[in-house]
Amino acid sequence: ANVQRMAALASDLADISRIESGQLQLEMQAVSLPEAIGEVVRSTRLQIKRKGQTLLLQVPNDLPKVRADPMRLVQVITNLASNAHKFTPKGGRIVIRAERATNQWDPRGPAEVVHIAVEDNGVGIKVEEMDKLFQKFSRVGERNTQKIPGTGLGLNIAKNLVEMQGGCIWCESEYGQGSTFHFTLPVAEEKGAKG
Repeated sequence: ANVQRMAALASDLADISRIESGQLQLEMQAVSLPEAIGEVVRSTRLQIKRKGQTLLLQVPNDLPKVRADPMRLVQVITNLASNAHKFTPKGGRIVIRAERATNQWDPRGPAEVVHIAVEDNGVGIKVEEMDKLFQKFSRVGERNTQKIPGTGLGLNIAKNLVEMQGGCIWCESEYGQGSTFHFTLPVAEEKGAKG
C-alpha cells in the first residue's frame, strides 16, 4: 500500500510539474465517452465491490464523441470516481452520468458540450471548504477523513486537464449528504479529425 501511495504521489507530482511548465502534451482526438467510462468502471469495480457500494451508470450510448485526450479523460473520471469511493461509506451509492447539453456553464467555452457528473452520497464538503477544493495539496474534511489516502493533488490535476481540453469543472456538495463533481468537454466535430 505504501509503495502504491508513493507511486501515485510521484505520478501526480510529475503531472503537476509538466502542467505548470507547459510541457504536458495532449493527444486530442474524438473520443467515445461510454468507452472511456467503461475503462474507468473496469479499473475501479473491484474496490467499489469490496466496500459494498453500488455503482450506477446513466450514460446514453448515442452520446456524441468528445474532443479530448483519451488517456487524460480516463484519468479525470478515475480520479473523481476514486474520490467518490473513498469518501462514501460502506453500502453507499456512486452515480456516473453524462448528457449532451448547450453550454450554460462557460460563456467563453464551446456552444455544445457533453456534461459529465460523478455523484455520491458520502460525507460531503463544508461550504467554507469549497473554495480550496481544487487547490494543490488541499485535503478538505475532518480528522477522520484526513486519514483517507491521497496526495491532495488529484483535483488540481483534474481541473487543469479539463481546462486544457476546453472544458470546465465544478462541485456541488451538501455536508453529510454527498457531493457531485461536474465537468464539461467540447463535442467533437463530426469528422473527428485530430487537432
